[in-house]
Amino acid sequence: MTPGPSTTTHCPYCALQCAMRLDTGPDGRLTARPAPFPTNRGGLCRKGWTSTDVLTVPDRLTRPLMREDREAELTEVGWDTALDFVAARLNALRAESGPDTVAVFGSGGLTNEKSYTLGKFARLALGTAQIDYNGRFCMSSAAAGGNRAFGLDRGMPFPLTDVADAQVVLLAGANPAETMPPMMGHLSAPTLIVIDPRRSGTARAALDDGGVHLAPRPGTDLALALGLLHAVHVQGWTDTDYLAPAPTASTTPGGTPPPGGPNAPNRSPESPRPDSARPPTCSAGPPATAPPTS
Repeated sequence: MTPGPSTTTHCPYCALQCAMRLDTGPDGRLTARPAPFPTNRGGLCRKGWTSTDVLTVPDRLTRPLMREDREAELTEVGWDTALDFVAARLNALRAESGPDTVAVFGSGGLTNEKSYTLGKFARLALGTAQIDYNGRFCMSSAAAGGNRAFGLDRGMPFPLTDVADAQVVLLAGANPAETMPPMMGHLSAPTLIVIDPRRSGTARAALDDGGVHLAPRPGTDLALALGLLHAVHVQGWTDTDYLAPAPTASTTPGGTPPPGGPNAPNRSPESPRPDSARPPTCSAGPPATAPPTS
């Protein structure tokens, strides 16, 4: 038997979006291996290396299961039977209580194409406005802060590859050594200051390379942040040229709410976007040695 095709794609697990290749073996089984990309530079973490294992676990559902009522046992049915049942229930609920009686719940692990299709299905096919995803609560505060600071609701306002050019990087509560290992390759040049109550893998990496680990007591992170801001201000290290064009979070320089209300980004439309907030770009990075499979 000859091997099947190989497809280049991205790892589905986290926002780093490491590139990978999915190879089809002679028996039809898929295996993953790294592919060159600016974020992972030819490496993968354990999540990427083992991402195809879920396709062959013994308890994976491969056929629809239905039951006559809540007390009955689940039994296998054909796809047509299952889809007809779902369509009939959706139509009945919408006819009884309106389209918004049906909600759609997506996932941050979906590809852009799948997220787009899911949104169209919810709004056009079902006619519902009730659509959300699993990142709402964990990302809403970050999105609000990012909008006010950079005019972007998520992600880094610069390419990840730019981090290697920094002299110092402050990581507050982040632990990429254990959650995004390929990212650590971009953090080897800067001096790291890690703020975390625990001696995390990232904190140990910072100390090993001459960096700093600040371990505040839980609940004192706001006091630490305000203290750092105060130190920057009284030492005269504030970049006033960068901050001057930005109105406050609630008003413009003229005292009126910014376009879009008080929660709009705190940079007026007329203000030039700083270089640090330019849209992300991709650049080639040196290849990295891929970790061994396990």
